[in-house]
Amino acid sequence: MPIEEKEQKIRLAFDRARKDMAVTQAKIECKREEISVLEAEMAAANQGPDSWGGDMNIPPPSGHVVTSGHPDEMEYGGY
Repeated sequence: MPIEEKEQKIRLAFDRARKDMAVTQAKIECKREEISVLEAEMAAANQGPDSWGGDMNIPPPSGHVVTSGHPDEMEYGGY
């Protein structure tokens, strides 16, 4: 096989590898952008009225504890 033909095959292999690397790098950048968007959405959701991002309107604590019955009458874990 002549040297020129070997060089051409080697060049073709390098060009294909370079193209594959560029495609992979583009995918990585795309995923990084997706991660940034998701992190921003999660941060925005966590800045809601409560730490879960929901709309639960819990009044401020008054210092008074209210129970529905005597603690001896309640089952373990019951409310």
